Parts: sequence; structure tokens; C-alpha cells
Amino acid sequence: MKFLKYIYGSALMATVALAFASCSDDEASSKLSPAVVPSSITLNLPDDLQKLVYTDANGASCLPLIKGQQVTLPYTLTPDSATFKDVTWSSSNTDVATVDDNGTVTAVNGNDYSLIEVAPVGIYAGSGINASLKVVVANEMIKATSVNITSSKDEVYAGDTLHLSASILPNNSTYKTVQWSSSDESVATIDANGVLTAKTSSKIITPVTITATTYDGSEVTGTKTINVRQIVQPQDISLDQTYSADNNYLFALNEKSVDLKYTTTPAECTTSLIQWTSSDNSIATVDNGTVTFKGFGTVTITATCPETGKSSSIKLNIPAGLLRETFHNENNYIFHDAGQSGSGTKTSTTWHDGYITITTYSQNSTTQRADIKCYGLPIYLHVGNYPILAIKMDDVKDKGATSRNINIDSKAVDSNGTEYKALLGGNNKYVHDLKCSDGSHVFIYDYSATTAPKNDWLKFSLFQIKYADMKGLSHQIQYNLYWIQTFKSLSDVENYLKNVDGLSYTTVK
Repeated sequence: MKFLKYIYGSALMATVALAFASCSDDEASSKLSPAVVPSSITLNLPDDLQKLVYTDANGASCLPLIKGQQVTLPYTLTPDSATFKDVTWSSSNTDVATVDDNGTVTAVNGNDYSLIEVAPVGIYAGSGINASLKVVVANEMIKATSVNITSSKDEVYAGDTLHLSASILPNNSTYKTVQWSSSDESVATIDANGVLTAKTSSKIITPVTITATTYDGSEVTGTKTINVRQIVQPQDISLDQTYSADNNYLFALNEKSVDLKYTTTPAECTTSLIQWTSSDNSIATVDNGTVTFKGFGTVTITATCPETGKSSSIKLNIPAGLLRETFHNENNYIFHDAGQSGSGTKTSTTWHDGYITITTYSQNSTTQRADIKCYGLPIYLHVGNYPILAIKMDDVKDKGATSRNINIDSKAVDSNGTEYKALLGGNNKYVHDLKCSDGSHVFIYDYSATTAPKNDWLKFSLFQIKYADMKGLSHQIQYNLYWIQTFKSLSDVENYLKNVDGLSYTTVK
């Protein structure tokens, strides 16, 4: 650097001296041109190398090379008018790869990497202007054995794009990129980065096969079929009224959402064009037919065809105090084991359509426990509307326990901020125990006998069913939990068992 400064300074002095000898000071100044500083430098890999470059887990661009392979890395320095155009090349690990003054990289030793960098020289070397590439060297080519293509969806509309990804096995394959191709480019094209562009065609739905082929000569490929759908305006729509409040259907706030069913004319239309509205977004919102519950009350959901203006509506009712957990949605249930452990054991939950199976943990050598916790807090109950809490589950006394304790542990506030703790607390405080014909039990609690207000909702920040002190058990056991619901009366519970569950029962308590 000092040497270059000296040369630059000496050359400048010589120029100035020559100017004094031949012209005036003003004339000399007008003929001196300012130095043009480099602003950027970019590596421009040829296509045969660029297609092999992949991005690693740290976001670095990586070029795989085989031991002994040589490649030259072209670059562009901007602007073209830069005064100083010389560059210097460097390798962070010359045991892995070296680079000469011409940018020719030689892969020396495999199973490691080296960072190859190019930067301007001279007085601009410390400017931070550089370009780099991570060169990953393998001692020998490891070829692919399989390619798997994935995407966020299997259908795309004409004019839209969809990104596809290809994963190659084994994980240590040398080349980690693929060549993409489409079975019909009049239906969809796909670029080198796996971005598919759907085209307009005469058919409403046209399948196209996308193929990913490895570059290592193994001829291993992966394929995926994508359906390209044309945009077809919906002319009419009819919402299914199964869940309508007019048909006396009620939703529980804890159920969170519902996907409305509907039919359209034509049947194969672009349903994303349908416009959805809610009469009260504080009660429920709607997006593409999925209704999300926000509060209590009655709300009207409307779907409209924008081209014709034809519409269809459904009225939904989410009453205050209704709690319903029936385990019919694997991705959305709020009650399960409390995650307890002891004596080298722990609780667990297995979901089944319509119930869950809970495994206990060992409190000690003769006692098991497995509480049921609500994870969907807050939940809202209303003693005036739905005073009956019913829990349908197995009684572990039927599974060998000599005794057990069931206790409702809770904490809630009303709309005025008044706090209520353990309203149904105490061991075995259920008012009824019904044994059903399938062997399960329904334990029934009555909130109307508590101090909770009858004309207000209760917001629960803790709700846990303690299922503890299962005596006489020397090993972990399992029990089933079928549902947890609130009802208006005991007779409603009995009707539910008879008409919905299809069960008869006997009264234990």
C-alpha cells in the first residue's frame, strides 16, 4: 500500500512539474482528471457453473467442486471508467482450494470449504468493496439416489406463480441443485430456481408434470403433478344451512372456527373470487369461507359473486357460556393431559376421532395421576345460560383403582373484574355420576349452586380437572376422555347421551 502511494504521489509530482513548465496554473488545473473510485465488484459465473450453485443453511452461495477440478471465476468491476481496475484474489483456506491472480480456482482437498474473495487493490483495498463465493470441495463425486419435489400446494391459477423445491438424497450428495422442466410449457413454465408460472389455456383444469433432474450424470429424477386452473367467474352460490341458527345449531366460542360448505354455478369456478362479509366482525370474521369466532352473539355471513351480484347468507349463533370439546378436530382441541411427570414416568395424550387416550404417571409405587388441563384459555362460561358442566370419561375405578379424586381447579373473573377461584373445588364434588352403556362415565357439576353471578359471563384464566390419587395401581394406566361440555339442564345431558351418542345409562350418584 505504501509503495503504491509513493508511486502515485511521485507520478502526480511529475505531472505537476511538467504542467508548470508548459502552461499557467489555471491551465494545468483544467487538464487534471479526478480519479474514479470503484463502486462494486461482482462475480459473473458462466451458466455451467451457476447452475451448480446452491444456498447453504447459513445463506451462503456455495459452488461444489471435485478434488483436482479447476474453474476460472469471471468478474465485473464498476464503473467501467474506474481509474484502478486491478484486483486481488484470496482463499480463506489454501489447504482446500487455491486461487491465482487470474481468478482460477483449484480444488486441492475435499470434505471442507474455502471462501474465495476478489477485491480491488491499491488505495481502495480497505473500502469494503469485494465479492466472495464459498467453494465446497469433495474428494470424489457422490451421486444422487433420489429427488423429491415439494410445494405449498398442488394447484395454481393461470397467471400465478408457485415455488417448487427439490431435495436430493443422500444428504451428502456433491451436487445439490437440479434442472427443472415442464411436460407442457403451453400450460406452465418453470425457471432455473423452481418458480412455476401458470399459463392461460382452454381447459378449466389442466395437469402438468414438473420434473427435476440431477446434474451429476446419475439421471435420477423427481416428478410432481401440478393442476393449472383457469380463472372462471362464479355466477351463483348457495351456502349449506346445516350450521344455521335458523336450524337451531349453536357454536361454542372455544371451537374457534368453521369452514362453511357451499355449491357454485358453474361448479368448477374460481372460488377465490367470491366476496365474503360478516355482519359483525366483533362476533366473527370470514376469509374465503372460513369463519373465525371472536365473541358471543348472532352474526350473518354472506358470500357474493362479484360479476353477477348474486349472494347467499347464513346466520350463525355463538351463545355465551356454551363450552364444547368433542375431539373431532385433530388440529384443534383444547383439553388434554396436564404434562405431569414423576418416578421416571410422564403423562401423554393420543388423539382419536371423537376421544383422546391419556396415559397416567406414577405419583409413587401405588398411586397414579393424570390431570386434564385446558390449553385454550381464556374460556368463557355463563352460569345463567349453561350452568351444567359435564365430563364424559372413563372412571379409573373400573380399571383397578381402589379410589380416586376428581377436583375442578379454576380461576375466573366476571365482566366487573370480580375474581372467583375453585368454584367447583373439592374432591368428588360432582352432583351426578352416570355410567353409560359403553362403559364410560359422565360426571356432572352444577354451577348454579355456586356464588358465580347468574347474569354475566365468567372468563377463566385457569381451568384444570385434577384426576389424582388413583390408589391401588402399581403401574401406569390409560383412560379415555370423550367430551367436556356445558348444558342448560340435566335433561339436556340425558338427551345428548341418548340422541347424539346413542347410549343408555344408569345412575351411580
